[in-house]
Amino acid sequence: MTKRRTLLTILILFALPAAAQAEHRVTLDVITEKGLSITALQEWTRLLNDKGADSVKLRNGRDGEKVGIEEVNLGRTQSYRVTAILGRDQTLHMPDGKRFTKRNLAELPQWFNRIKVGGEDELMRQPESDGMTRAERNEVLLKLSKPLDFNTQDQPLAETLGAVRELTGLNFSASPAVIAQVKMLKAKDELNGFGAGTAMAILLRAHGFIVVPKREVGGTVNLHVLPMGASDDAWPISQPRKRSPADTCPVLFQFIEVEINRTPLEKALGAIGPRLNTPIFFDHYKIAKDNIDTNVDVRFPKDKTFYKKILDHILYQALLAVDLEVDESGKPFLWITSAKRG
Repeated sequence: MTKRRTLLTILILFALPAAAQAEHRVTLDVITEKGLSITALQEWTRLLNDKGADSVKLRNGRDGEKVGIEEVNLGRTQSYRVTAILGRDQTLHMPDGKRFTKRNLAELPQWFNRIKVGGEDELMRQPESDGMTRAERNEVLLKLSKPLDFNTQDQPLAETLGAVRELTGLNFSASPAVIAQVKMLKAKDELNGFGAGTAMAILLRAHGFIVVPKREVGGTVNLHVLPMGASDDAWPISQPRKRSPADTCPVLFQFIEVEINRTPLEKALGAIGPRLNTPIFFDHYKIAKDNIDTNVDVRFPKDKTFYKKILDHILYQALLAVDLEVDESGKPFLWITSAKRG
């Protein structure tokens, strides 16, 4: 691959997010309750200027008036008229239940931006802790369930993520420092055939990164690449299993005659792996973080037992553990990680 092509991949992969929608015009009509002093009205007139609304008007209220949002269509221009109430306690009551005082007025521009970009629907969304509704999260899951149809191992990581972008339609976002690191890295594992979510999570984790789907104001979902530990909302390497371990990967529980005498762990796994017909991936990040030496000899006494027990026994001799995991479509794989806690 030429340097020019690599640069083009980076620029496309981490392109600045396009504007979700054209911004709408928003006017703020503030109804003032009786009892507010002239000084307070003058102060609030000043405070509300340059807080995101295109125009602001304070006035006395009429009987029956209440907070609300009215959509106004003026030819090609769409605007919203926001009616709020400024109480005698100098609390500004907004249509969505949000309240602003002098202490949190710095948040008001963001409030108006939500309307400008996404209209009333954006304002009235009820996201969960990760910022997405259940329907939005399910849509992301559907996109990240698409299986990779290209090879990944030893490929430039930026190019691999670019292919994930093309497959899922989801853009990546990252800081300049992260982009600079990604440009220098290669994918460590072969994830062809696995769901895009599991694939990118494993490939990024190997280099100390996580990926966090985040819904931006207006509806666009971007995949934010962050350093390990920077967020609790990282996309996981696996999804919850819907079946028992025995049903998910029956071969793990097949009995065989076995005896392993002072054999390098890598060689032992190399002999067992093909029999399982199930991909094995190493948690490169955690293994390195815990300074685990995988170049050790392992043993297993002569016995008739099942594969899972054999793996547990020989891996623990290297302070490793194995878990049965599945990707977004339920495809199984074995995940070997550090057995150390923390």
